[in-house]
Amino acid sequence: MPKEAKNNIKQIGSITKGQKIYIEDYVITFLKYITDKNKGKSLIFMLYGNLKQEDSEDVLYISGAVEAADTEKRGSIEVFSQAALDIAEINRIQYFSNLEAVGWCYIQPGFGDFINTDQTSYHLESFKKLYQVLYIIDPLDDSRSFFRKDENAPSLKPVGGYIIYYDKNEPMHEYLLHVKKEDSAGGAPKENLTENVDTFIGSALRRGRRPVKERKGLFSLENLEVNPQKISRLMGGLSFALLFVTLIIGGGLLKSNSRIDYIEKQISSLGKNYISLRDDVSEAQAVFAENREAEEEKTDSAAEAVTEAPTEAPTEPPTETPIASSASYREYTVKSGDTLIYLSRFFYGTADRVDDIMAANNMTEGDMLIEGKTIKIPE
Repeated sequence: MPKEAKNNIKQIGSITKGQKIYIEDYVITFLKYITDKNKGKSLIFMLYGNLKQEDSEDVLYISGAVEAADTEKRGSIEVFSQAALDIAEINRIQYFSNLEAVGWCYIQPGFGDFINTDQTSYHLESFKKLYQVLYIIDPLDDSRSFFRKDENAPSLKPVGGYIIYYDKNEPMHEYLLHVKKEDSAGGAPKENLTENVDTFIGSALRRGRRPVKERKGLFSLENLEVNPQKISRLMGGLSFALLFVTLIIGGGLLKSNSRIDYIEKQISSLGKNYISLRDDVSEAQAVFAENREAEEEKTDSAAEAVTEAPTEAPTEPPTETPIASSASYREYTVKSGDTLIYLSRFFYGTADRVDDIMAANNMTEGDMLIEGKTIKIPE
């Protein structure tokens, strides 16, 4: 938190000695938005932030929060399901990559800001670090309190007061806008880990602006054409998926034997797909080499023919380029697998003309190529 932000704070309750807690206002706003939208329901959130040492004292800054997309019942309370933990980690990587999990928030309408034995037991089991906190909120009587581990006993103790600070929290602001956008679109479906990894990869690949068409699956052989660019993109996407699973493992989410088995199954599945895709790529490359040799033989024959009959007018080799032309641009029909980067390299021999193609077609960041649509290629 910038030093100037400490002049823009609001203290709640009495601050006691020990761990100070600062929570950013956008986090409070997000918790209130979700709570108001789900009136009367028990809700849980993962809290993200950093622990810092200031004047020989632990200071916890909370500047991010993610709602549990799926929960499960444990005793009298709701807790994070494995799917909820996976989705929370995906959102952390997307929006709060420089933060760590520093606790959780429990919304319990009608129960005040008190904790029960189930909440205490789950916190001690799932949040091992001393500074990780439980934030209890009862929206009906507007009561709220922080709790942390008691270093002298296997229980939780109230922290006392805390401080709300106001800062330029762009990641939390962007996540709040994302959630509101999903709500206005009818809400996002609750998905499992594999589907979310695929969604996460798709979001990253949209920077390449693939054309929109009916999805056939990342590992579908129908997508494996003899095309070096497509092969490279498929291999890159699969490698990214393997890397993402590795990040989850390293992120500290392995909390039980069942979790380990779950992740191993995901890795095994991805590994099998990788081997299958690698074999298909090898076969495709062999076919591509044969086709290239055949084309070279045709080219050599054509060259000999031209040498023997120099009076014939040479013909231009066929290309995939324009279907129409003018003084300022050529027209091109988008094909499966095309991206703006690929078209820039194809027509100009460099990826630096992407912006020119976008400008010629009134495209903005986030727009995608549509298969079958005719676009302009500037001269």
